[in-house]
Amino acid sequence: MIDGSADLRHPGLLRRAKPLLGTLVDIGIAATDADIALAAANAAFAEIGDVHRLMSFHEPSSDLSRINRAVPGEPVVVDPRTADVLRLALEMHAASGGAFDCTIAPVLMRHGLLPFVDGREFDVPRQPFDERPCNPGDHASGHARAFAVDGCTVTKQRDCLIDLGGIAKGYAVDCAIDAIMMLADARGHRLGSVLVNAGGDLRFHGTDAITIRLRDLDDPAQLTGIVEISGGALASSSTRGLDGLARQVSALIDPLAGRPLPMGAGVTVAAPTCAIADALTKVALATGDSAHPVFARYGASVVRLCAQRASLYGTS
Repeated sequence: MIDGSADLRHPGLLRRAKPLLGTLVDIGIAATDADIALAAANAAFAEIGDVHRLMSFHEPSSDLSRINRAVPGEPVVVDPRTADVLRLALEMHAASGGAFDCTIAPVLMRHGLLPFVDGREFDVPRQPFDERPCNPGDHASGHARAFAVDGCTVTKQRDCLIDLGGIAKGYAVDCAIDAIMMLADARGHRLGSVLVNAGGDLRFHGTDAITIRLRDLDDPAQLTGIVEISGGALASSSTRGLDGLARQVSALIDPLAGRPLPMGAGVTVAAPTCAIADALTKVALATGDSAHPVFARYGASVVRLCAQRASLYGTS
């Protein structure tokens, strides 16, 4: 939904791309010193690789996998970055009224979109469209939080499975931007502009606005609009996916209904950080409400939304 070739023009522009996070990560750095630009790009790719290693549902040694294998009450010490994402996930869940939920992994497992953990089916409901994710916690409903984060220690408070696919990619983009800026600052170099784009989740740092071309929701090969940003982040999500592959079931889940979102829905969100923008795309799709109070709370806005809640599930 976002064209990887944004209109980033600057003398001394370095462009590098690598397959990471299940997509192609494209980095553009405008700098007068080519060596610093290359070192900064390499630092960014390394940071993205770290986020993947820490938060992958598929990697047995990841922080996330260790949390998912733990029993309730068992403390798991994690990397500070993993703890940061989990704290934001809990905060986003509360602020969105449950429309963002990182404990929807059992629903994804039920539909063959995630592997079973240690070969276990983990009490995944048998009836289609009757799944209910393990809600991270809602004080109003009397449910205890599924997990707690204390410093760098995560403790499940009840049995659950966490998937950070709805926020980790955006967080990785933020980490990449931070790594680039930190390296440049450490070497006393001021960068002209920086763009990191991870398959539809992007963040820009610079003084001049750039033009981002938006892809069609139904046909990613087509461009349907443009948006200008002068800083901050954009993230897009589509129930059809952003890779052009045909799908029978959406990998995006409606936590409020406990089932996959219908095909054909999509959204682009602008926010100060890419992690926030990434998470809020799921809120927009789950609620169909571009004026939900959570957007104002995080200084975000919906650039476009295709999700007609009244007809998402017919009359059921």
